[in-house]
Amino acid sequence: MNATDISQALSQRPFKPFRLTLSSGREIPVLNHDAILFNEPRTTLLVVEGERFHVVDLEHIVALTFGGRPTAEQLAS
Repeated sequence: MNATDISQALSQRPFKPFRLTLSSGREIPVLNHDAILFNEPRTTLLVVEGERFHVVDLEHIVALTFGGRPTAEQLAS
């Protein structure tokens, strides 16, 4: 996965929520287009999820998946 793929998903209008799947199997929901910030060399990103945040190296993102509804837990966080 590269920064361009993620940027394209973020710039879709209307925005479509998606999930990032990490090499560990963990999934991080991206519920709005303002939820991700890239570092300057675009090798790492920050995903804001409610009051929490995740710092992720792009090399650990194995999939970007559209569809599915966020769980109540994801919406509450």
